[in-house]
Amino acid sequence: MIEKIKNIKLSKKQQTIIILASIFIMMLVLNLLTPLIADDYSYSLGMDDTRINSIMDILNYQWWHYFNWGGRTIAHTIAQLFLLFPKYIFSIINPVIYIALIYLIYLHIRGNREDKPLYLLIIHLALWFFLPVFGQTCLWLIGSCNYLWTTVLILWFLWIFRKNSKDISIQKLIGVFILGIIAGWTNENTSAGLIVILMGYIIVQKIESKNNKISKLQIIGLLGALLGFILMILAPGNYVRNAEFQDNTFIIIKMIKRAIEITLSIENYLLPLIIGIIILISIKFYYKKKVGKDSWIFITGGVATVYSMILSPTFPERAWTGVIVFLIIATLLLLYDLSKINKVYKFIVVDLCIVFSIVYIGQYMAAAVDINHLRGTWNDRIEKISIEKKQGNKNIILEQYNSSNTKNPNYGLSDIGADPEIWPNTSIADYYELKSIKSKNN
Repeated sequence: MIEKIKNIKLSKKQQTIIILASIFIMMLVLNLLTPLIADDYSYSLGMDDTRINSIMDILNYQWWHYFNWGGRTIAHTIAQLFLLFPKYIFSIINPVIYIALIYLIYLHIRGNREDKPLYLLIIHLALWFFLPVFGQTCLWLIGSCNYLWTTVLILWFLWIFRKNSKDISIQKLIGVFILGIIAGWTNENTSAGLIVILMGYIIVQKIESKNNKISKLQIIGLLGALLGFILMILAPGNYVRNAEFQDNTFIIIKMIKRAIEITLSIENYLLPLIIGIIILISIKFYYKKKVGKDSWIFITGGVATVYSMILSPTFPERAWTGVIVFLIIATLLLLYDLSKINKVYKFIVVDLCIVFSIVYIGQYMAAAVDINHLRGTWNDRIEKISIEKKQGNKNIILEQYNSSNTKNPNYGLSDIGADPEIWPNTSIADYYELKSIKSKNN
C-alpha cells in the first residue's frame, strides 16, 4: 500500500485542480457562514429607504450614488445585483472569484515559463497572511465586491494588456477599450496603480522596441483605463462625502502630513513583503542575474497604489488590498525561477510552504469557529426580530457583537450600537421594517 502511494504521480494539471478545488471548498465554507452585515443592509435599500427590488431600482440608486456619495459605480452595481437574491448565491459565486484572483496572480508571475502548481498554494497563503482584513475583503459581500472583484477585473484586463495579441480586430479593440474603462472605474488607489503599471509597460516597450511602435491594443487599453479612472475620481459624490472630513490645513502641508503617515504605516502592512523583495533582489545581484522588468514595474505600481492615498482623507485597512496584490506578484516574479540558480532554494520554498500551511490550518479553523458565531448571532437576531414584530413591537433591543479575529468579516466594521439614530442601526431598522433597533447599554 505504501509503495503504491509512493508511486502515485500527479500531472501538473491534476495538481492544479486539487489545489484550487481544496481552496474553493475552504473559501466556500467561510462564505456560507458569513451573513449580511454593515453596508450590506445600506446597499439593500433604495433612495426611499425601502428594499431594492429590480435592476431599475439599482440603476436609479447608482445614479443618485454617483452624484451624492461616490464614484465606485462598477463595484456597487455588482454588489446590489447580488443583494437582489438570497445571500447563498453570492456565497457560492464569491469563492469562484477568489480562485480567479489566485489564478490571475499566477498567470502574471508564471508568464511563459514552466508551470508550477505549488505557487497557487503559495499565493493563497500570501493573501491569507498578508491581507490585513481578509474577512472584509474576501468574505463580506460589499467588501468583496469593492476589493476582491475589482482586483480580479484589474488583473484580467492587465493580463490581456500584457499578452498584447497581434491579432487585433476592431471588435477586440472595442472590447479592450470597454474592459479598460471597467478596470479603471473600480477602486481609486488600485486603479491608480494599474495606470502606472500600464504606462510602465508602454515606456519599457518603447525603449526596447526596435521600431519604437506601441501596439494599438495597448494604447486603446490605456485610454479606456484612464477614462474609467477619471469617471470614478471626478464623481460629484466624492466631493460631497469628503466634505464630511473637515480639514482646513494648507493643501501642501496636508499632502506632506498624509505622505508621512502613510510611510510610517507601511511597516505595519508591507514589511514582510519589502524584506522578501530586498532579499530576492540581493540574491539575484549576488549571482549576477538580471531582475526582470516585470518585477520593477509591479513594485512601482505597488508604490503608486500606496501613495495615491495621500489624496484621500482616510486610509482604511482594506484599501491596502491592491498594494499587497501588486507586491505579491512582484515578490513571486523574483522567486519563481530561483531554483535554477541553486536547487537549495526549491527546498527552502517547499519547507516554508509546509510550515505556513500548518499555521494556516490552525488559523482557518479558528476563523471558521468565529465566523460561525457571527452567523449564529445574526440568526438569533433575525429570529428575535420576527417574534417581536409578530407581537407588535417594532423597537428592538439586541446584544452587541464584537470579534478580534481579522479573518472575521465583521472585524473592524460597525455593528448595532446603543444609539438607534445612527448608522448602521438606521439601515438595519429600515431593512427589517422596524421603527428602531439598538444594542443593550453595556
